[in-house]
Amino acid sequence: MRDMGVCVTRVPSYGMGKTRAKRRKKQRVQSAARRKTAVAGREFPDPRAVTAQVTAMDGVPVDEETFIFAVEPIRLDGGDVLMFQSPHVPPFYLLTAKAFRDTAEPQRIEALNRTSRETDGSLRPLDAAGAFDALEGLAVAVILSAAAIEAHANDMIRRLPEDASVTVKRKNVEIVFERESMERALYLEEKITLVGPMLNGGKSIKGTVAWEAYRRVVPLRNELLHMKSRAQNDPDEPGPFGLLMRGEGSRAPEDAAMLIHAVEPDWIPNRVRAELGIS
Repeated sequence: MRDMGVCVTRVPSYGMGKTRAKRRKKQRVQSAARRKTAVAGREFPDPRAVTAQVTAMDGVPVDEETFIFAVEPIRLDGGDVLMFQSPHVPPFYLLTAKAFRDTAEPQRIEALNRTSRETDGSLRPLDAAGAFDALEGLAVAVILSAAAIEAHANDMIRRLPEDASVTVKRKNVEIVFERESMERALYLEEKITLVGPMLNGGKSIKGTVAWEAYRRVVPLRNELLHMKSRAQNDPDEPGPFGLLMRGEGSRAPEDAAMLIHAVEPDWIPNRVRAELGIS
């Protein structure tokens, strides 16, 4: 039998279904209104897209702001081909992570501050569903932030010269990896600390503020993806969801952007950096 932590919550039976249904209906109406407003006021071009500004065509300067977009085709069930804009992957993940975090963080703070005290002296969030919503958004934000880091690291490998190689030490044995094997064989930490300097001639970020940002995001992502089979029942050493509730993933998008910017300065587009607070 597994060692499980047990938490019992008493919920009044009267009115809960109607109350929850009303709250969900209100949230759907508010979400629809927000989407309508967002569509009307969206930035063009979308910062999540792969774009380039056109300054001239056939040697003739263009008079108006003109952009080109990378697009991908998919064949629909009816036989037509739909062309949709390709996301610029790391910025796409970063901005999506930020959107989830921006929604979840007020819910996390509310879960910490709007509580009831139980007979054993412990506190409980008054809105248990809101606390779940906070965990949901923050978990997605951390996972996508780490995905942005790894996507950028793999992109750096692809931009290395074809004859590039890197030497790493595994169990006191030095192993040489050619470029074609780096993406599959290197650990993410090795990609960040070794490939970045190979590509741009800079120094390793180990020991810097950016390295601390890496250590806040990636290990937490790993814990979320490799949950232990038993419940976490130590308030001083919580599991990954306890860490999220404590706020340790609340700056994951900014941390990931800071790391990428440190590894390859100015690679993230200016307007994306501005939105993520990176100068």
